[in-house]
Amino acid sequence: MSAPRSKRLRARVGMTLLEVIVATGVFAMMGLMLLTGFTQTGRLRDRLNARMDRDHQARIALQKITQDLRGAFVSAHVNGQTPAANVVLTGFVGREGMRGDTLEMTTFTHRRLRRGSHEGDAAEIGYRVVDHRGSNTYDLLRRETSRIDNDPVRGGTLDALVLDVTRFDLKFYDETTNQWTESWNTMSATGQPGRLPQRVRIGLTLRDEGGRERAYDTECPVMIQSMLRFGLGLDWR
Repeated sequence: MSAPRSKRLRARVGMTLLEVIVATGVFAMMGLMLLTGFTQTGRLRDRLNARMDRDHQARIALQKITQDLRGAFVSAHVNGQTPAANVVLTGFVGREGMRGDTLEMTTFTHRRLRRGSHEGDAAEIGYRVVDHRGSNTYDLLRRETSRIDNDPVRGGTLDALVLDVTRFDLKFYDETTNQWTESWNTMSATGQPGRLPQRVRIGLTLRDEGGRERAYDTECPVMIQSMLRFGLGLDWR
């Protein structure tokens, strides 16, 4: 006995309109879920890349500062018979600041970039925090001059080492008192003339892509702590 005519026609028609609507809605929901997943994954990837970039900037900055500190020195050698006539003067000066600490020093970390240039490995290096073009953000700048003159805290060229800095803090360990101090000055009679700190703590805080602050801290030794006196007469008293 054959099936009724209505049932045979319904079998040949296929999906009903309601079934098409339901299938379309399911596919739309699946597409929306996939799109949301891809979007969130892309945003997470961008945030991670930005965070890794800030971490890389902080590591490079701290590595550069520690490299300069390891090669810091002060020397008793002068080019004039009187202090006023000296044309070469070395020093190590670290001061507290409102926006961030400052550091000026002579160091043996200069790199000659041009073959045959009349330069040595000694240079004046400085670090300071300045405002970024009048905005509310601050940048850490590095100063360098390949010629040491009679003013080791000025001169040279400035380069931005890292941007959007909220903290640059320095502390110096004085082995004579076994204490950490906020400042150091080899050019002042009331400071620490003729000697450098044994270690230096460096604190750096940057603002990340989300406006949050990320802190980076390290500590490095100063390799040459006593004043250089090569070729000079020694006082054995």
